Amino acid sequence: MATKSGDIVEEKSLGRVQLLTESGERILVPKPSNSPDDPLNWSTPFKYYVATVTCFGMLMCTFLAAGPTVAIVQIAMDFGGGPTANLAVLIPEVSFFFTTSALTQGTGNLLWQPLINKYGRRPMYIISFTGYLFTAIWSGLSTGYTSELIARILLGFFSGAGECLGPATITDVFFLHERGTAMAMYNFATGSGVSIGIIISGVITLNNSWRVIYWVGAILIGFLIILIIFTIPETAYNRSYDDSEEGDIIDDKKNPFRLSLSIILKDEEKARIARYYQESDRLETLPEDEIPNETSTMQRMEERIRRLEAAVLGNNQYSPLSSGLSPKKSYWSTISLFSGQVYTQDSLWKMFIRPFGLIILPPVLWATLVMSALIGFSVALSSAFANDFQRVYNFTPFQAGLGFFGSLLGGILAIPAGGPVGEAVANYFTIRNRGIREPEFRLPAIAISVITAPLGLILYGTGLQYKLHFMVPIIGLGLVSFSGGQAINISFVYTLDAYGPVSGEVTIAQLAFKSIIGFGLSATTNSWIAGAGEDVALGEMAAITAFVLLLAIPMFFWGARLRRWSLGWRAVRFIRWEEV
Repeated sequence: MATKSGDIVEEKSLGRVQLLTESGERILVPKPSNSPDDPLNWSTPFKYYVATVTCFGMLMCTFLAAGPTVAIVQIAMDFGGGPTANLAVLIPEVSFFFTTSALTQGTGNLLWQPLINKYGRRPMYIISFTGYLFTAIWSGLSTGYTSELIARILLGFFSGAGECLGPATITDVFFLHERGTAMAMYNFATGSGVSIGIIISGVITLNNSWRVIYWVGAILIGFLIILIIFTIPETAYNRSYDDSEEGDIIDDKKNPFRLSLSIILKDEEKARIARYYQESDRLETLPEDEIPNETSTMQRMEERIRRLEAAVLGNNQYSPLSSGLSPKKSYWSTISLFSGQVYTQDSLWKMFIRPFGLIILPPVLWATLVMSALIGFSVALSSAFANDFQRVYNFTPFQAGLGFFGSLLGGILAIPAGGPVGEAVANYFTIRNRGIREPEFRLPAIAISVITAPLGLILYGTGLQYKLHFMVPIIGLGLVSFSGGQAINISFVYTLDAYGPVSGEVTIAQLAFKSIIGFGLSATTNSWIAGAGEDVALGEMAAITAFVLLLAIPMFFWGARLRRWSLGWRAVRFIRWEEV
């Protein structure tokens, strides 16, 4: 619960958690239930399988969003009447296919997220990716400009659901201390889907029409849908606990402070004992000569506890533990389209409007600016690079596509830099803070991108302006890609940690407004560069990016106070959730 003191809102669960005991032992956050169907209790290999399929879905969301840009000249010729088409006019018009789909990818999540929160992840995975499949086929078949534009807008809407499904799924199945690496995988898939899509699309266009890019994408999306339907259960879970909350034994006056298994064993040991009782019940149905001798050890331990209780308390207080484990769901029940449950009591309308309040909270606004700058400029470069490399270096679409291997390498390197490195930095400050984790503790890791992001933009602009070796702008693309993966992962996970109870709406606030800001940046980039030149325009972009990233310094020192203070603002009171 929150208490107000002046204008400050104090919220004990607002990002601050006890992650380590005084002895340095890990505390699991969130606390798992005893059910085997609880995603937090799934095996680690299966968790990473779910994360891998999720990341494959995210990669596919950006595969067709940006992949066809490698053939933008050919697309312009097709829609403009052939080789005699005026490319100077047509290329900006055709680039509108890609900027509008990027816009609807983010803004469409304002509609998707309430449905995901209310009815679960699995039905929205299946519905959204099925829509994505049909719009991909439509985009490949269209022969008119208007039809292609509508298909691309809807393609962005359906594929955009994956952007908010990914963080939600990862939050569902991983504990707090595990999410850094999983989120780095997600951000790599989201960012590198552009690079992989462009590289593959460049190979496809060697001997095929640009339309084949959509056929390949449709096949991959269909395969993904099959994986989701048959192998990915619902990850949203209504968690309940059978054990007493901390302090109940002391606070309950009716409790005789029993010396029994229920209070002398840890949670893991209780689970093992519970499994013993399940096994014991099974053994009772077997003939005596088939019962193994190992059970006698547990029986002797029970008898000792009974005797000890009788000696200490004067009578026998011991009663066997119930199993505490609900039956595991059958395979077929886990792959139903709907689970039959709702996962929040908030109304769809409340969840729809909440991102509009969250966006003005300082941490969310800053993280959105980080995402907008890095992705907006990256989208702008990816939509113009094919024409730039053809004009400056006389590259074919295939050769230009190969240039994105630098971007792919940058995205791969961003996984450890944004995940494990970020976690290591956060753990360092957590230990120094006596085991208390503040979300701001991971922010110092963003210092890497403060250097690499502006440097990458400057290299790209300077390389093109002065016709330096083609590796100069390619290295620039790689550094921009690396910075996007690393810095966005740090800032994004920061906001998820800070506003955990509404992490879904925090995600949407960032994705939706990132798309709007990014659309403005990418739509004006061509005229910006044409008016100022590559080196000046990219230098200005580098300065903007550096300024936004450097705001991590005040966020590190004063972010915790800003989080608590800003929740008291009158303008954001309608976003309050149950824990606040």
